[in-house]
Amino acid sequence: MEARERYTRTLSYAAICLSMLCGGTTSLFATYGSSFSEVLGFTQYETNLVASLGDYAHYMSAPLFGYLALRTGPTRVIQAAGVLMFLGYLGLSQALTRLDKAHAQAHHYVATMSVLFALVGVGSKAAYMAAMATAASNFRQSRHAGVALGVPLSLYGLSTFVFSSVKARWFEEDATPARYLAFMAGVSGVAHLVASRFVVLESAQAAKGAARKRGASAGDEQKPEVAGEPRSGRRRMTVAQARDSSEDVDLTPPVSGVVEPAAESPAAQPTRPAPAHPPTHAPAPSVLRTFASDPVAWALLLGLICFSGPGMAFVNNCGTMVRALAHNTQMTAEQTGRYRDRVVATQSFFSFASRLTTGYLSDVWRTRLRMPRAALLVPVGLLMVYAQAAAAQVRVASELQPLAVVVGVAMGAGFTLAPTITAETWGAENFGLCWGVVTLGPAIGGHVCNLVFGASWDEGLAKIAARMGVAKDAVCDNECFAPAFMVGGRIAWLGLFFFVAVLCLPRAKSLWARMHPAAP
Repeated sequence: MEARERYTRTLSYAAICLSMLCGGTTSLFATYGSSFSEVLGFTQYETNLVASLGDYAHYMSAPLFGYLALRTGPTRVIQAAGVLMFLGYLGLSQALTRLDKAHAQAHHYVATMSVLFALVGVGSKAAYMAAMATAASNFRQSRHAGVALGVPLSLYGLSTFVFSSVKARWFEEDATPARYLAFMAGVSGVAHLVASRFVVLESAQAAKGAARKRGASAGDEQKPEVAGEPRSGRRRMTVAQARDSSEDVDLTPPVSGVVEPAAESPAAQPTRPAPAHPPTHAPAPSVLRTFASDPVAWALLLGLICFSGPGMAFVNNCGTMVRALAHNTQMTAEQTGRYRDRVVATQSFFSFASRLTTGYLSDVWRTRLRMPRAALLVPVGLLMVYAQAAAAQVRVASELQPLAVVVGVAMGAGFTLAPTITAETWGAENFGLCWGVVTLGPAIGGHVCNLVFGASWDEGLAKIAARMGVAKDAVCDNECFAPAFMVGGRIAWLGLFFFVAVLCLPRAKSLWARMHPAAP
């Protein structure tokens, strides 16, 4: 029975990894977004408006899918992700095929392309929330929760690297990305439907039982039985494990297809004292009210707004920056396209590596060094400040690839630490709702910074055209995007301030409680 449970858990984990690998493709917009201006006649502001509205749909749907993943189970949510991404990518492909001439009223197409890209974003977030809620619940008792969450997160970041490499290998010579988007529709739909067949969300009690079995087995293997010594005393537990093991109340809502622990016989059940308080099943609104009243939650939300916005501005527009700076080189149009895909792939790969490394290092930092995981947000915030300052100074296309490394590392680390901190602070059983609310931050930050970039680009292009005395054929350079990244640098400094607040507020609250103990 134990081997069967281990096999089911492993297969479920592989399924969510497959879903995350094929679901994190919204950043691919940088590889085909520039075609909107070439094929449909969009301005840069209109192109960034499509990206921003897609990001809004992507992040605004997070609380809904986090709740549905716990209420109805991850299977249906991942199936919905496959359908939505299939329809979105197929619609984008058909739009670029049928609307293949620049229109005098091109802004009429903005709404159409925004809705189609929003379908991709919503589907991507559905897969993300289902996978993260499953990993957080199934590994809530594990001492390596950071790694358990970090691996799917890293694959989510690797997704852009994989599929941008595919585009560079087999689709780069196409005049438009229509065929590539049709390929993405097929891959996304099939992969998520396959993953939904094997994913399983364990209940809290099942996860606790599995953790106790693993702990007991590890104790038997590592140390022989000592007379008079209780078995549970030989296993060191983390703070989160000790807290969870003392809780007998399961707040996880009923889920279809959830693995429940096998019932023990009366003789095998240990006697335990009655709980001090009767079990309560708090409805979702009470969880949200508690979460919304916590200043740490607001600091984390504001920190992600100011941290992720500047980063997403680079991720969504690095392809446009390559196209602009390539005019100062000897690269052909095909070489420019390949270099653009390489920059996007570089950012994705280092985001993947950063997520995986951060998951492991944060576990070591938390469990062995006994240091707060939130402290790692501070160097991550500083890295984003540096990236924005460097982006404002970019003069040649060759400088974009090293900058993509810095942005990828910062974004990957930030989006690995934040969900793990959320699960530890407000509980794995509330992860879907709480993290869904926190992820509204990147939608707001990304929208603001994308629009700043688009407005800065169009304004810079107009200045260059006026200076050259031409209405068309003006070419952008550093002058078009440097002001946007200067604004992004100031926003990133605010994000660093809020990350420091995430670190300090719980310590200040604890210190205040010790200095002013409550009356008995």
